[in-house]
Amino acid sequence: MHTIIVALGVGMIGHTAAFSQGSVGVGVRRDIAGVGKPQCARRSNKIEKASAAVSVTTRRTSSLASYAADDPYANAPPPTTFREAEVLGLRLMQDGRHDDALRAFQQAMKLPGSRPDIIRTANVSGPSPVGGSKGGTEGRKVMNLDEFEYQAAHYNVACAYACVGNVGESVANLKKAFDFGFDNYATVKADPDLSNVHSTKEFEKLMSEYDKSGFNPFGVFGKK
Repeated sequence: MHTIIVALGVGMIGHTAAFSQGSVGVGVRRDIAGVGKPQCARRSNKIEKASAAVSVTTRRTSSLASYAADDPYANAPPPTTFREAEVLGLRLMQDGRHDDALRAFQQAMKLPGSRPDIIRTANVSGPSPVGGSKGGTEGRKVMNLDEFEYQAAHYNVACAYACVGNVGESVANLKKAFDFGFDNYATVKADPDLSNVHSTKEFEKLMSEYDKSGFNPFGVFGKK
């Protein structure tokens, strides 16, 4: 599988298929070897390095399915960030637990990402600092997903949906990944975790809209 994972800092997970060079943000690393070469993969032995760098967060929050007591994922802390939930989803995909992986990837999109933002929450009592009768606003810092994390999130969800046989949701999430800027269409066409959608009319229609290189190698085998 060429599932995308986004990583910041040291101890990245390696990937086998790359984003386009032009879509890389400054300072964002997406492979082990260097900066500016975002890549994607699940079946890489480098996932073990990421597990050591990030405390592998494999017990579910209330929004995810619970595990049996003897399940190897039962006793780890729940994910608290996008990265941690993403690593969890990748490990579950690696184990063939596609439904669980799907829930982890969906949960990841609800957790803090790497882009800082300020949410203005309430008027402050007293005069406005710039004139007028009302005071200014208070704010709190939040960490949202950046565009690369959204690309990764929707691509990973698309792969998980494909593995459980939901073509419509898989293609819909591929479209969202494309809309956030993911444009490595060769990866999409070759990813074995998307094999359930490759020869469908929905997939071919989507690719014809976004990939102007044209050729879909799976189209010659017929359409479902």
